[in-house]
Amino acid sequence: MIRGLLQLFRDSEEKRRLALFAVMGVLAVGVGFVFVPARTGRVAIMHAGYYYMLGLFAGFVFEAWRVAIPRRAAWTPWLRRPGMTGLALLAASLFALWSDPFRHKILFDEYVLQATALHMHATKEIGTVIRAYEIAGSWVPIDTFLDKRPYFFTFLVSLVHDLTGYRLANIFLVNALLTPCLLGLVYWLARQMAGRGPALLAVSLLATMPLLGQQASGAGMELHNLTMLAAVMALAVLYLRNPERDRLSLLIFGTVLLAQSRYESVVFVVASAIVIVAGWWRVGRVILSWPAVFAPLLLVPYVWQKRHVDESSLLWQLAEGQTERFSFVYLADNLRGAWDFFFNTGRDIANSWFLSLLGAAGLGFVLIETVGWLRRPDRPRLAPATIALWAYGVCIAGNLAMLMFYYWSRLNDVMASRFALPMCLLLVILAARLLEAVANRKIPYTRFAAVGLVFWVLGWGLPAMARRTYTNMNLVMQEVEWEHEQLLARRGPLLFITNKSTIPFVLWRVPTIINGVGRQRGEQIRYHMKEGTFREVIVAQALRPTTADGDMGVDPEDLMPPNFRLETVAEKRFGGRWARLSRLVAVEPPPTAAIAAVSPP
Repeated sequence: MIRGLLQLFRDSEEKRRLALFAVMGVLAVGVGFVFVPARTGRVAIMHAGYYYMLGLFAGFVFEAWRVAIPRRAAWTPWLRRPGMTGLALLAASLFALWSDPFRHKILFDEYVLQATALHMHATKEIGTVIRAYEIAGSWVPIDTFLDKRPYFFTFLVSLVHDLTGYRLANIFLVNALLTPCLLGLVYWLARQMAGRGPALLAVSLLATMPLLGQQASGAGMELHNLTMLAAVMALAVLYLRNPERDRLSLLIFGTVLLAQSRYESVVFVVASAIVIVAGWWRVGRVILSWPAVFAPLLLVPYVWQKRHVDESSLLWQLAEGQTERFSFVYLADNLRGAWDFFFNTGRDIANSWFLSLLGAAGLGFVLIETVGWLRRPDRPRLAPATIALWAYGVCIAGNLAMLMFYYWSRLNDVMASRFALPMCLLLVILAARLLEAVANRKIPYTRFAAVGLVFWVLGWGLPAMARRTYTNMNLVMQEVEWEHEQLLARRGPLLFITNKSTIPFVLWRVPTIINGVGRQRGEQIRYHMKEGTFREVIVAQALRPTTADGDMGVDPEDLMPPNFRLETVAEKRFGGRWARLSRLVAVEPPPTAAIAAVSPP
């Protein structure tokens, strides 16, 4: 084995590039963790992060073109005549998009993504807008902050804003376009290790899972992350088929972009590194393109953002009594939640127990197959798809294991179920591999699996979709939308003082501050009311029972100062919570100010 490793380094040019790669690695560690303060890294991300993303994306598109052009004969005929396979992929995509309404699902995460995309579109800087006002006819951001979420997805949304004009609906458009891309990639990956029938069944298993439809029709970044994961796995297969510099560069750019798609997706850098070394081993020499040489530096912005999040405890969003994001304390509950999600047979969770059973059986088969391969003295050469499946599959499993120690990873929680999507992607590919392995027998297992899928869809899938879990149970979202409707019905301009988040209303171009700020800005509000800057000031408050007889009063956290004279204009109940909107009639001078005004000099 040592002799084989030494043979990899026989090319002097590659030796020089490998030495330079080592220097870049040391430099990346120094710049990422040691020499650059966290505050400097945060400022660099905010002011230069957009152009960093633009460069990565441009490099990805350029290398994709270089790789695709020589293989034009392989993919252009399918694009011209996709046939029944293309029709099946289209039908699966439409089903996933139909299964849930196009609305915000996760509050206020999805509004944060939209506010970040708005700022990137308007200023070409990275930041999340939390306060803005109309000045001389322009909607001008006043306050922003650097969010904890990676920003490749918001960069794509900002590009759509650049090309078509700013619209809130653009984020839904991006996810809708990503849906057929994802399912097409799933079909291609499954097809590399299974026949056409099992591959189409794999697509159907994923498309009919309620969780996928909820993400496809939402405004979150989960579908984009899943699409990037499938894309990088496909690029790994292409690279292993023919390890050469252009394909390596494309894999490098794809992996760095995947790391910027979700917090924990940086773990797939390890899988890509394994694939790259496997490619070297297959051709018997080291291959390093210039993007690969500088890859460590390309990951530095991710490190800066992680350090920013680590030092900003407010971004952790811990529940009361929690002090750590990762802890063994969360493991038991998270494991129970994971088991409940994957194998729940009720209709109140957006899972697919049928997919979990087939995928678990596929995992068992692949493990047995791998043990048999390891025991063979004459181990045959592994197929590229098999190597990619193992490299990324192990990292997907490791990612899920890591999440079991995270404070908010109970997968049976409606808002946390989306974290299971990478594992679901792995399960559908494993299910296809299993069905291919038993396809040569007399029993038509693929047909039986298809019948079982139809049975599951009719008995569990459609009833779960009909529950509209994210939209019907998301009472806070309903309250926010009701408040917006009430504000639209009033004559503007107005100032809204909210008891939740300013971000949705900033996106709707409603000047908004939170009530904690409003309580401290009485004099400024009174000035602007007098000058006519705002025709009205509307205050949002929550009501709660204050007596045993059920009398309602304002939540103490939402109380305004005594000199704020309020007049109720609307009230509505959302589940066990009452919401009230009041008009600020006047801000009276505080008693001390009144006394000072009449006191003799």
